Amino acid sequence: MSIILTSFTLSTLILNTFAAHQINVINRCSETVWVGTFGDNQIPAGGGFKLNPGQRQSFSTIDGWTSGRVWGKTGCDSNGNNCVTGNSPPGGRTTLQPVTLAEFGFDKFMGLDFYDLSLVDGFNLPMAIQPFGVNLDQNCKLLRCQFNFNVCPNERNFRQFDSRGRMVACNSGCSAKREDKYCCTGPYYNNRDNCQPTEYSRLFKDQCPDSYSYAYDKKDADWACKGKSAGSSGYEITFCP
Repeated sequence: MSIILTSFTLSTLILNTFAAHQINVINRCSETVWVGTFGDNQIPAGGGFKLNPGQRQSFSTIDGWTSGRVWGKTGCDSNGNNCVTGNSPPGGRTTLQPVTLAEFGFDKFMGLDFYDLSLVDGFNLPMAIQPFGVNLDQNCKLLRCQFNFNVCPNERNFRQFDSRGRMVACNSGCSAKREDKYCCTGPYYNNRDNCQPTEYSRLFKDQCPDSYSYAYDKKDADWACKGKSAGSSGYEITFCP
Protein backbone atom coordinates (compact mmCIF):
# COMPACT_ATOMS: atom_id res chain seq x y z
CA MET A 1 0.00 0.00 0.00
CA SER A 2 2.83 2.39 0.85
CA ILE A 3 4.38 1.82 -2.58
CA ILE A 4 1.06 2.53 -4.31
CA LEU A 5 0.56 5.66 -2.21
CA THR A 6 4.06 6.87 -2.97
CA SER A 7 3.56 6.32 -6.70
CA PHE A 8 0.24 8.15 -6.60
CA THR A 9 1.77 11.04 -4.69
CA LEU A 10 4.68 11.23 -7.12
CA SER A 11 2.32 11.26 -10.08
CA THR A 12 0.26 14.01 -8.49
CA LEU A 13 3.36 16.10 -7.87
CA ILE A 14 4.46 15.67 -11.47
CA LEU A 15 1.05 16.68 -12.79
CA ASN A 16 0.98 19.73 -10.54
CA THR A 17 4.47 20.77 -11.60
CA PHE A 18 3.99 20.36 -15.34
CA ALA A 19 0.60 21.10 -16.82
CA ALA A 20 -0.81 21.89 -20.21
CA HIS A 21 -1.48 25.46 -21.27
CA GLN A 22 -4.70 26.69 -22.85
CA ILE A 23 -4.83 28.88 -25.93
CA ASN A 24 -8.09 30.56 -26.94
CA VAL A 25 -8.45 31.81 -30.50
CA ILE A 26 -11.15 34.30 -31.51
CA ASN A 27 -12.07 35.49 -35.00
CA ARG A 28 -13.47 39.01 -35.00
CA CYS A 29 -12.76 39.52 -38.69
CA SER A 30 -15.57 39.86 -41.21
CA GLU A 31 -14.24 36.84 -43.11
CA THR A 32 -13.48 33.21 -42.31
CA VAL A 33 -10.03 32.57 -40.87
CA TRP A 34 -8.37 29.17 -40.94
CA VAL A 35 -6.04 28.89 -37.97
CA GLY A 36 -2.67 27.18 -38.39
CA THR A 37 -0.68 25.69 -35.49
CA PHE A 38 2.80 24.24 -35.20
CA GLY A 39 5.47 23.38 -32.63
CA ASP A 40 8.77 21.52 -32.59
CA ASN A 41 7.54 19.04 -29.98
CA GLN A 42 3.78 19.18 -30.62
CA ILE A 43 1.41 20.19 -33.40
CA PRO A 44 -1.71 21.02 -31.37
CA ALA A 45 -5.31 20.93 -32.58
CA GLY A 46 -4.35 18.72 -35.50
CA GLY A 47 -2.44 21.55 -37.14
CA GLY A 48 -5.37 23.96 -37.26
CA PHE A 49 -9.09 24.58 -37.60
CA LYS A 50 -11.69 26.84 -39.19
CA LEU A 51 -13.17 29.90 -37.51
CA ASN A 52 -16.12 31.67 -39.06
CA PRO A 53 -16.65 35.35 -38.16
CA GLY A 54 -17.45 35.66 -34.45
CA GLN A 55 -16.41 32.10 -33.59
CA ARG A 56 -13.84 31.04 -31.02
CA GLN A 57 -12.07 27.77 -30.24
CA SER A 58 -9.66 26.64 -27.55
CA PHE A 59 -6.90 24.06 -27.55
CA SER A 60 -4.26 22.86 -25.11
CA THR A 61 -0.54 22.48 -25.55
CA ILE A 62 1.88 20.24 -23.73
CA ASP A 63 4.11 21.70 -21.04
CA GLY A 64 7.37 22.92 -22.51
CA TRP A 65 5.81 23.61 -25.91
CA THR A 66 8.76 24.75 -28.03
CA SER A 67 8.84 27.03 -31.09
CA GLY A 68 5.06 27.22 -30.96
CA ARG A 69 3.33 29.11 -33.74
CA VAL A 70 -0.25 30.18 -34.35
CA TRP A 71 -1.35 32.14 -37.41
CA GLY A 72 -4.36 32.95 -39.55
CA LYS A 73 -4.96 31.93 -43.17
CA THR A 74 -7.37 33.78 -45.42
CA GLY A 75 -9.03 33.17 -48.77
CA CYS A 76 -8.83 29.39 -48.38
CA ASP A 77 -10.86 26.69 -50.10
CA SER A 78 -13.48 24.63 -48.24
CA ASN A 79 -10.76 22.38 -46.80
CA GLY A 80 -8.55 25.20 -45.58
CA ASN A 81 -6.04 24.77 -48.39
CA ASN A 82 -4.89 26.92 -51.33
CA CYS A 83 -5.15 30.03 -49.18
CA VAL A 84 -4.46 33.51 -50.48
CA THR A 85 -2.46 34.39 -47.34
CA GLY A 86 -0.79 32.24 -44.67
CA ASN A 87 -1.00 29.06 -46.75
CA SER A 88 0.92 26.04 -45.47
CA PRO A 89 1.01 22.27 -45.90
CA PRO A 90 -1.02 20.36 -43.27
CA GLY A 91 0.93 20.42 -40.01
CA GLY A 92 3.67 22.37 -41.72
CA ARG A 93 5.89 24.90 -40.02
CA THR A 94 6.59 26.79 -43.20
CA THR A 95 3.92 29.24 -44.25
CA LEU A 96 3.77 31.26 -47.42
CA GLN A 97 4.78 34.77 -46.47
CA PRO A 98 3.58 37.34 -45.63
CA VAL A 99 1.89 36.27 -42.41
CA THR A 100 1.34 37.61 -38.89
CA LEU A 101 2.60 35.12 -36.29
CA ALA A 102 1.96 34.48 -32.59
CA GLU A 103 5.04 32.65 -31.25
CA PHE A 104 5.43 30.81 -27.95
CA GLY A 105 7.93 28.91 -25.84
CA PHE A 106 6.41 27.56 -22.62
CA ASP A 107 7.97 26.66 -19.26
CA LYS A 108 11.44 27.92 -20.07
CA PHE A 109 14.02 29.65 -17.83
CA MET A 110 12.68 30.05 -14.28
CA GLY A 111 9.34 28.62 -15.45
CA LEU A 112 8.67 31.58 -17.72
CA ASP A 113 6.62 31.53 -20.92
CA PHE A 114 8.17 33.54 -23.72
CA TYR A 115 5.87 34.92 -26.41
CA ASP A 116 5.88 37.48 -29.18
CA LEU A 117 3.83 38.92 -32.01
CA SER A 118 6.05 38.54 -35.06
CA LEU A 119 6.06 40.56 -38.27
CA VAL A 120 9.39 39.12 -39.39
CA ASP A 121 7.52 37.32 -42.18
CA GLY A 122 5.27 40.29 -42.92
CA PHE A 123 1.63 41.04 -42.06
CA ASN A 124 -1.67 39.57 -43.19
CA LEU A 125 -4.12 39.94 -40.29
CA PRO A 126 -4.51 42.27 -37.30
CA MET A 127 -3.77 40.34 -34.11
CA ALA A 128 -3.82 40.66 -30.34
CA ILE A 129 -2.30 38.31 -27.74
CA GLN A 130 -3.69 38.56 -24.20
CA PRO A 131 -2.09 36.50 -21.39
CA PHE A 132 -4.33 35.15 -18.63
CA GLY A 133 -3.73 33.20 -15.42
CA VAL A 134 -0.52 35.18 -14.96
CA ASN A 135 0.82 38.12 -12.99
CA LEU A 136 0.66 40.96 -15.50
CA ASP A 137 3.52 43.47 -15.50
CA GLN A 138 5.56 45.54 -17.96
CA ASN A 139 7.07 42.36 -19.45
CA CYS A 140 3.81 40.39 -19.49
CA LYS A 141 1.00 42.27 -21.16
CA LEU A 142 -1.46 42.54 -24.01
CA LEU A 143 0.22 42.73 -27.42
CA ARG A 144 -1.68 44.25 -30.31
CA CYS A 145 -0.98 44.98 -33.97
CA GLN A 146 -3.26 46.96 -36.27
CA PHE A 147 -1.35 47.51 -39.51
CA ASN A 148 -2.30 50.19 -42.04
CA PHE A 149 -1.88 48.72 -45.52
CA ASN A 150 -1.45 52.22 -46.95
CA VAL A 151 2.06 52.43 -45.45
CA CYS A 152 3.17 49.17 -47.08
CA PRO A 153 6.04 50.05 -49.46
CA ASN A 154 4.84 50.48 -53.02
CA GLU A 155 7.82 48.55 -54.29
CA ARG A 156 8.18 45.26 -56.10
CA ASN A 157 7.12 42.18 -54.09
CA PHE A 158 5.91 44.05 -51.01
CA ARG A 159 2.18 44.33 -51.64
CA GLN A 160 0.08 41.19 -52.07
CA PHE A 161 -3.33 41.29 -53.73
CA ASP A 162 -6.19 38.84 -54.07
CA SER A 163 -8.00 37.95 -57.30
CA ARG A 164 -10.28 40.98 -56.89
CA GLY A 165 -7.36 43.38 -56.64
CA ARG A 166 -7.65 44.00 -52.91
CA MET A 167 -4.41 44.35 -50.97
CA VAL A 168 -4.52 41.54 -48.41
CA ALA A 169 -0.97 41.39 -47.04
CA CYS A 170 2.35 43.22 -46.83
CA ASN A 171 5.73 41.52 -47.03
CA SER A 172 8.60 42.35 -44.70
CA GLY A 173 11.93 43.52 -46.07
CA CYS A 174 13.24 39.96 -45.77
CA SER A 175 10.31 38.22 -47.44
CA ALA A 176 10.16 40.82 -50.23
CA LYS A 177 13.83 41.26 -51.07
CA ARG A 178 15.41 37.97 -49.91
CA GLU A 179 18.71 39.72 -49.19
CA ASP A 180 21.12 38.89 -46.35
CA LYS A 181 21.01 42.32 -44.73
CA TYR A 182 17.22 42.18 -44.44
CA CYS A 183 17.05 38.52 -43.37
CA CYS A 184 20.10 38.47 -41.05
CA THR A 185 21.58 35.62 -43.08
CA GLY A 186 25.00 35.03 -44.64
CA PRO A 187 27.57 37.41 -43.09
CA TYR A 188 24.81 38.92 -40.93
CA TYR A 189 23.78 35.59 -39.37
CA ASN A 190 24.15 35.26 -35.59
CA ASN A 191 25.64 38.73 -35.39
CA ARG A 192 23.37 41.25 -33.75
CA ASP A 193 25.89 44.07 -34.17
CA ASN A 194 25.97 43.63 -37.94
CA CYS A 195 22.28 42.94 -38.49
CA GLN A 196 20.61 46.21 -37.57
CA PRO A 197 17.08 47.50 -38.14
CA THR A 198 16.36 48.61 -41.69
CA GLU A 199 13.95 51.14 -43.14
CA TYR A 200 11.50 48.28 -43.67
CA SER A 201 11.69 46.79 -40.18
CA ARG A 202 11.35 50.30 -38.72
CA LEU A 203 8.19 50.78 -40.77
CA PHE A 204 6.66 47.66 -39.19
CA LYS A 205 7.91 48.67 -35.74
CA ASP A 206 6.35 52.11 -36.07
CA GLN A 207 3.02 50.52 -36.98
CA CYS A 208 3.17 47.88 -34.23
CA PRO A 209 5.61 48.89 -31.45
CA ASP A 210 5.07 45.64 -29.49
CA SER A 211 5.93 43.45 -32.46
CA TYR A 212 9.03 41.48 -33.38
CA SER A 213 10.04 43.30 -36.56
CA TYR A 214 13.23 41.55 -37.71
CA ALA A 215 15.35 38.53 -36.76
CA TYR A 216 17.37 40.20 -33.98
CA ASP A 217 14.73 42.56 -32.70
CA LYS A 218 14.64 42.27 -28.91
CA LYS A 219 13.75 45.69 -27.57
CA ASP A 220 10.03 45.75 -26.77
CA ALA A 221 9.57 42.58 -28.79
CA ASP A 222 10.22 39.49 -26.65
CA TRP A 223 7.83 39.15 -23.73
CA ALA A 224 7.70 36.79 -20.76
CA CYS A 225 4.97 35.69 -18.34
CA LYS A 226 4.83 33.37 -15.36
CA GLY A 227 1.68 31.58 -14.30
CA LYS A 228 0.16 32.20 -10.89
CA SER A 229 0.44 28.44 -10.41
CA ALA A 230 1.85 25.52 -12.40
CA GLY A 231 0.17 25.35 -15.78
CA SER A 232 -2.17 28.27 -15.06
CA SER A 233 -0.81 30.53 -17.78
CA GLY A 234 -2.79 30.75 -20.99
CA TYR A 235 -3.08 33.06 -23.96
CA GLU A 236 -5.97 34.48 -25.96
CA ILE A 237 -5.26 35.25 -29.61
CA THR A 238 -7.73 37.51 -31.38
CA PHE A 239 -7.76 38.13 -35.11
CA CYS A 240 -9.04 41.61 -36.03
CA PRO A 241 -9.25 42.78 -32.39
